[in-house]
Formats: sequence, C-alpha cells, structure tokens
Amino acid sequence: MTQTSVNLTHATSEQLLEATRAVIAGGGSSNMRNMGVTDPLVLDRSAGCRLWDVEGNELIDVNMGYGPHLFGYADPDVLGVVAQQLRLGAITGITHRLDHQAAELIAATVPSIEQVRFANSGTEAITSALRLARFLTGRAHVVTFEGHYHGWSETVLRKSAITNNGSDPTGAVPGAPGMIPGALDFTYQLPWNDEAALDALFAAHGTEIAAVILEPICGNAGMVHPLPGFVEKIADLTARHGALLVFDEVITGFRVGLHGAQGVLGVQPDLTIVSKVLGGGFPVAAFGGSRELMAPLARNEAFHAGVFAGNHAAMSAVVAMLTKLTGDPSVYGTLDVLSSYAEQRLADVFAEAGRPVRITRAGSVLSVALLTRPQETESDYDAAVPLIDFAAHRRLQILCQRAGLYFHPNPLEPWFLSTAHTPDVLDSVVATVKDSLARL
Repeated sequence: MTQTSVNLTHATSEQLLEATRAVIAGGGSSNMRNMGVTDPLVLDRSAGCRLWDVEGNELIDVNMGYGPHLFGYADPDVLGVVAQQLRLGAITGITHRLDHQAAELIAATVPSIEQVRFANSGTEAITSALRLARFLTGRAHVVTFEGHYHGWSETVLRKSAITNNGSDPTGAVPGAPGMIPGALDFTYQLPWNDEAALDALFAAHGTEIAAVILEPICGNAGMVHPLPGFVEKIADLTARHGALLVFDEVITGFRVGLHGAQGVLGVQPDLTIVSKVLGGGFPVAAFGGSRELMAPLARNEAFHAGVFAGNHAAMSAVVAMLTKLTGDPSVYGTLDVLSSYAEQRLADVFAEAGRPVRITRAGSVLSVALLTRPQETESDYDAAVPLIDFAAHRRLQILCQRAGLYFHPNPLEPWFLSTAHTPDVLDSVVATVKDSLARL
C-alpha cells in the first residue's frame, strides 16, 4: 500500500491535496465538493466570511459551506451553545429536553409544520418524507421537476436533461452509475414552470401520484423563481387528486425569510423538509407536517430511524440558531439590502466588461452565471442552461480564487451571502470579479 506523506507544517495546498487523495477517494467526501476544487485549495480555518488555506492565504467566501452560515462562519452565538452541550454529552439515544425546544421553534416558524422528525442531512429527511407520503396515500409515484435536486437517494437522483413541452415524463435518467435498474420507474419528471405538462400528467396519471416534490424557489439550477400561479396550481392539483405537496426547503428554509419560501409565496405544503440554515453549519435536517400526516410515525406504523438523528449537539445548534433568528427577524431585511447591493454592483461590472451574464436572486441567495450570449426569454431553467458558458465561468472562478475570492466553479451552484458580507466586503468581491473579468 502506497501513501503520500508530507510535512504538514510547510505543506502547500497542492501537496496536501495530493496526499489527501491518497487516502480519501477524490480528496473529499462529496463529488460536488471535489468538483469545486479546480485550483488546489486546502483550508486551515474559517471565520466570518473568510477562509485561510494551509499556506496562510486569505479568501473571501461566497459559497459559505453551500449555505448554512447565515451569520458567517464560527458564529459565537451558536458555537458557545454547542460547546456547552458537548461538555454535557453529544448523544445518548434518549429523548432530551433540547428535542422539545428545537421542534417547538420549528413548528412556531414554519407555517406547514406541527410535528417534525429530525435527520442528519437533507437527503435523509427527503427520503423519509417521500416514504411517508407513499405510506399515507398508498401510491408509489412521485413527481419531480427538471433542475430541482432532492439528494442522492435511489428514487429521486436524476441526471440533468433539458426537458421540453411534450416530453415523456417517464423519461428520467438515473443520476449515477450503479443505481438499481428501474430505480426511477416510479418517478415522473416535468419541466419547471410548465403548466401544460403538469395538467397532462395529472390527467393521465393523477390516481397514481403519491406526492409532488419541488424546491419552491429552485436553488439548484440558478435561483429560478416559480412563475406567478404555478405553485398554487400544483397545490390545487395535488389536493384534487389526493396527492401530497412536498416542499424541499433545504436551501430556502430560514434563508429567504424566517418562514421560508412558503412564507414568501403564501402557499402551504403538506410536508416540508428543512436543513442547512436550520443548524447554522452543524449536520441536521428535519421533515414535518400536520399532526394528522405525522401520526403514522407517532404510532410506529411508518418507519424512520437513524442513530445520530436528533443528537443533542445538533439539537443545541438548532435551538441556538432559531432562537437568534426569532429574536431578531429584521436580519432578513438587512441581508436583502446587502444582497440587492451585490446583485446590482455585479450586474454593472459584467455590463461594463461586455460579458453576458445571468444574475438572479432570492433573498440572500444569488446565482451568477456567464452566458455565451444574452438571454432573451423568461429567466427559466430550460432557456438559461443551454446559454451558460461553463468553461469560461470555470476560468473566471480560478482567476477569482487566485485573487482571493472563492465561489463554486459550477455556475448552477448559487452564492450564499451572510451578515458577515458587509458593504466593504462586497465592494472587494465586486472589485475582484471586475479585475478577473478583465484578465479572462
């Protein structure tokens, strides 16, 4: 067995990444994270909105751990509570007083939730929520939308493929090699914002559908908002056909507002999944709905489990994060002002450089994607993706990273801003992008 050893005291990012790849497949424990390292980058620490690599280089970060850090890295208000709990025990496998506090805070802030179950990740929570939906309806089929990501579980991981009006909704392609043959046989896939396709599917298969799951504001395809009335139409169709409406608010929950996207849109789903901001950077997720819908879990008729689900450390993070948010909900107004400022400054910079770009935003989440030519149609997923200049965006990311700004090289991965991204920090971000565009 051959391994690469390095002097950790003086190792460069490139040396340490090479050594890490000898013992961790790909260098990290997520394909998306590994694809995010176009130029070697191995970190030593983080604070606020800044990263420091093993060589001592400082970077401003707008990826922010893929979104959990609404108050920046190493928020003392969260870390202090979690540190105290760690001294009292991280996990016992027995109900803790924190369980009640955490769940009560979620139920008080998410309109659709009366009861929850906790999990360790969005993928886990989504998998359990869809299993519950199938149990409740006695049906097997689930409807998903192109560009929406619902984790890597077997029945919803689809390969991205631009769908068009009239496409076969049964044509979803498995998203990874090694998936069970037929894993997607009970998954329908529709274009986002396509009312005609939605109507046609329910007319043909409405009695087979257990649930429709969606990101109410699609964050995994570049912040694509629903067209007016589209989510309301889904809610109406699911109600009329006895299916459940499931909101995947892993990204939008506690991010676009205290009450999530359902609070912004004014549409209440049957089941909701939240994660990311929920724990402020600690691994935790939750799914829930009305007491009636959650009753099979209460009676141990439906199944959900996990040794680390609802562990005390994670629950303390949830309590700390939601207590802070409910104590000062004006933080969302502050973040909206900062994010709007960044959005406008970036648009000006790309315009001055003569570079076509697609910039969309929901609250403090921005999508910034270089295009091959200006987009002339509605800013929907199908129209935008063929125009994205993935290669140029990747080159721009490398230039920015070398100049002290990190964002993910995949232009479909959004930027997440935090209260640590003050106006002067955002000015630095814009200046770096402007300089890098000039050198692109």
